[in-house]
Amino acid sequence: MPLNERGYAVIDLPEATPEVLESFNDLKFDEYMGDNRYRRFAQFRMRWSGQSWDLERLEHRPYVTFSKFNPVAGGIRRHYEPIVADFSPQIRAGAEGVPLDTGRDWQVNVHQFRIVAKRQETSGVIVPEGPHSDGRDFVLIAVFSRHQITGAEMTLMPHGGEGEPFFRTTVQPGQGALLADREMFHHVTEIEPVGDYGHRDTLIVTWVPWEDKWHGDEFEQRALAEG
Repeated sequence: MPLNERGYAVIDLPEATPEVLESFNDLKFDEYMGDNRYRRFAQFRMRWSGQSWDLERLEHRPYVTFSKFNPVAGGIRRHYEPIVADFSPQIRAGAEGVPLDTGRDWQVNVHQFRIVAKRQETSGVIVPEGPHSDGRDFVLIAVFSRHQITGAEMTLMPHGGEGEPFFRTTVQPGQGALLADREMFHHVTEIEPVGDYGHRDTLIVTWVPWEDKWHGDEFEQRALAEG
């Protein structure tokens, strides 16, 4: 299903292997974004081969974004361990679901997350920066597990965050929300544990054209300078 006239779609994803699901148990604590998340990170270049999307893994570097997109942890180098699991089926499904323009190369950022919530101890905040745009062309929010939780309702609203949301849903395991990121703001509500502990496992994939890549010395210097 391509993106609809408002710039979003919810798609079914390829089934995750047991190895991929198990990999969420080996994420590293994210010291930059509160007290409740674990993460790994990777970057790729995507090219259309004529039949499918090829993924070339890029040199592992710190993650950098602009403060205007993330006022909590933008404008700094964030050091994360690399992703080790193979998410290429889900990344390709997102690219085909947009669908991406096959006539150009794309740069891809991939974040593997576990957000935890512990009753009376750790909040289940998913988006500490609040309603936002990621500053990319397209975003995939892929859900792999909702373990003993409620909440995590996604809302989409006009760009800038003003006005009433035009879409609400709770993305289920095995589904992904595809967004035309420059056309809207998005937000996800907190999770609440059912019992003492719960977690939500997701993969966030973002795309920009290769000529606008978020990778390398030049990009990092510009993002750090702009804050």
